[in-house]
Amino acid sequence: MIKVNSRSVITSVAKTTYKANKKRNVLTVFAVVLTTFLITAVFGIGISYWNGISERSVRMNGMDYDIELTEPREDQVEKVRDMDAVKYAGLAVKCGIAEEYKGKALEKMRFYWVDQICWEKQCIPAYEFFKGNYPEEENELVLSTEALKNMGIREPEIGMELPLTYYALNSDEEDGQQENINKTFRLSGYYRDYSGNQYGYVSEAFFDTTGAEPTGFTQGALKITLKNPLYSKKDIMDIQKPLNLQKPQVLMADDQILANFIKVTVGLGGLLIMILISGDLFVYNTLYISVSKDIRYYGQLKTLGMTSVQLKRLVYLQAFWNSCIGIPLGLLLGAVVSAGVVPMALRLMDPSLVNEKIVTVYPMIYIGAAVFASATVLAGCRKPAVITGECSPVEAVRYIGLTEGKRREKERVSGLKHMARRNMFRDKKQAVVILGSFFVALTVFVCVNAVVRGNDAKNILDQTSECDIQVKNQTTLNENLPLITDEKVEELRTVKGVKEVRPVTSAETSVPYQEEAFGEYYKRLYESRYSPGNYEDDMEGYKKDAEAFNNIFGMRMIGISPEEFRKVNHELGGILDRDAFEKGETAVAFVFWASAEEAVGKKIRFALPDSSNPQKEYQVTIAAVGDSSLNPAEFSGGYTPDILVSNAFAEKLMGDKLYTELVQVDYEEPYSKDTEKAVKKVFRGETQISFRSKLVRYQEMKLSEQQVKFLGGGLGIILAVLSILNYINMMAAGVQNRAKEFATLESLGMTSGQIKKVLVREGLGYGGLSILLSLVAGLPLSYLVFQSVTVYDIEYSLPVLYNLILFAAIIAVCVVVPPVIYQMTQKDSVIERLRADGEQ
Repeated sequence: MIKVNSRSVITSVAKTTYKANKKRNVLTVFAVVLTTFLITAVFGIGISYWNGISERSVRMNGMDYDIELTEPREDQVEKVRDMDAVKYAGLAVKCGIAEEYKGKALEKMRFYWVDQICWEKQCIPAYEFFKGNYPEEENELVLSTEALKNMGIREPEIGMELPLTYYALNSDEEDGQQENINKTFRLSGYYRDYSGNQYGYVSEAFFDTTGAEPTGFTQGALKITLKNPLYSKKDIMDIQKPLNLQKPQVLMADDQILANFIKVTVGLGGLLIMILISGDLFVYNTLYISVSKDIRYYGQLKTLGMTSVQLKRLVYLQAFWNSCIGIPLGLLLGAVVSAGVVPMALRLMDPSLVNEKIVTVYPMIYIGAAVFASATVLAGCRKPAVITGECSPVEAVRYIGLTEGKRREKERVSGLKHMARRNMFRDKKQAVVILGSFFVALTVFVCVNAVVRGNDAKNILDQTSECDIQVKNQTTLNENLPLITDEKVEELRTVKGVKEVRPVTSAETSVPYQEEAFGEYYKRLYESRYSPGNYEDDMEGYKKDAEAFNNIFGMRMIGISPEEFRKVNHELGGILDRDAFEKGETAVAFVFWASAEEAVGKKIRFALPDSSNPQKEYQVTIAAVGDSSLNPAEFSGGYTPDILVSNAFAEKLMGDKLYTELVQVDYEEPYSKDTEKAVKKVFRGETQISFRSKLVRYQEMKLSEQQVKFLGGGLGIILAVLSILNYINMMAAGVQNRAKEFATLESLGMTSGQIKKVLVREGLGYGGLSILLSLVAGLPLSYLVFQSVTVYDIEYSLPVLYNLILFAAIIAVCVVVPPVIYQMTQKDSVIERLRADGEQ
């Protein structure tokens, strides 16, 4: 054998071979384009999607910072700002609460003064927009759009006058009954975030008039932004030690943030690896399927004297040409879709996004996609290159791609069904590659859909909001006006579109000292930052005269409807006995200040000062202790845990003096504007009634939600389309490379219709198995990914409809595509196809 070491000869043969294999090269180029497009589009849109939900999370928080120091002293502020680990620290102080606007009661609109660092570095970045300027004059005020809407102002104007009734907070108490002040403010600016908070920001000149201090309990806070937001418990302690904290100061930080970041990284990392594997298999599939036909041709070249090294160069050279065509096209297509089509489509849907940056172009994504696609092509053609070099000329000519011992030459085919099954698995390695590529693409789609579903604003609000709209009596704890009457509640129930109405009643209670039920709770309370004062002195006075200490150790009796009971009982794990609860034999205690597990099973005694018999004492058994987040009431009593009873029991004790604090309303169709309008109409003219609406909050988030939802949906659609295109590409390559086999079968008497049926069954087999595997592995994997990346306390759910649509599309493609490809590619006669293969 003479070694021909001529690059020009190899290049010439490669060109001839390349031109002769136009159809297969088109399929290979298409696979490279798909892979490159997958990386650029999915990563570009995916990163922008993640940035969008991260930005929305900050906006829902209302301020951008890492940790918080409560009640900071001046020396502590200076120490924190001088720390190497601290990027910047802004000071915020609550200094007043507005209660009324033009005779309309407000839902405790809080006034804050923040320094320049806090405003510019931590507040502004958390807003969707801000118009105007931070207050400088004493009568200037910045308000959130939520606060303005609550005041009835939907189109605010800079400079408009706002006559408000407020009271200032001094350094000793937060919501004390201080003198109300009437003052006309001027709106200097307004902003929108997604926190739902009704905040106002005031000037330093106004702040100085209030008497509030940064060291006032629950008033002042130092918002700290770290250079490295991924901090550990040790980092927290390193910051805390030099500060010499004094009671009740607390350095509030999330000591699980590093662990949560690792979870997110693992979840997203696993998802990204699967996307890369999916892209890798796109190319590997096409190249691997064509092994048998290529090897026979290379065997013929080997008999003519071409060496193994030269054959490998021939394989790699053709792959290089395919890469030079496919990679630039994939990059261009990815750039056009992610940076052009997606933003343009979103702006057409919402013209307000014209000036918004929707998809960020990262050059490293395109560089990485090109490198990855090149490496994938190189790895994909390594298999035929190795086989080419290792096979002898005779073995190469006889090569059919089956592993020795697995050929079934003597197997009798008893029907088309068995033939299809044999064809699917006659080369197990090939079957694994085909099923693997399809399975990975479908699994990635299922996982991404779960993540997108978990970050859907409506899904988040549905799981974090108690109802569609809350109607609240703002006179609670003050005048206790009967604004939410039984007649109003019944009228709400008759409103078209209202599904459920859950009234919440409340009453002030007088509670004597009870060691057995709350003794340990009080000890823990006084050891916490919320301590009311001196434990020994207060307990001694409380035991002697409970009424004198009722303002400190009082509690409220909260009454709920049977519908609300179901929700509470579900959150508590279904441990409550409904009949006992309805009769008033048991109750639930809600804690905020400290744990009170010892109270479970204990009887507590209380009196109702506002009832017809204020001296009579009642008792109830505490069946469970729940977190304060489960308490449907808005107003609490003193430091003793509030108790939750049935409305039937509360009405029995209070009679016609039972006071309805609020009503929670659910709609038959969530976020219904017509239903919400009708609900609000029931309380038209009531200036002391306020509303907290899930629809309003969603509308506040609408701009960001459209962007996030479109990007997430676009990501899912791209993955779905790529899954289908990968299958089409796979079947086209398979049909093209089995041309001789089909021609041989036809020469033996098999009709083209029977071949099409075999191909349909093969396609259904691959599609059905891939869908089954993606469900078996994808569902638990999507749950793990969801749990690792979710930033909200919501339950896992899967968009079943989207997945079913994709699976149905795949089944349809499995039925339609294989025979269509066969019809399009096998047009020549049997003799011409046999001769063409033999000539090659």
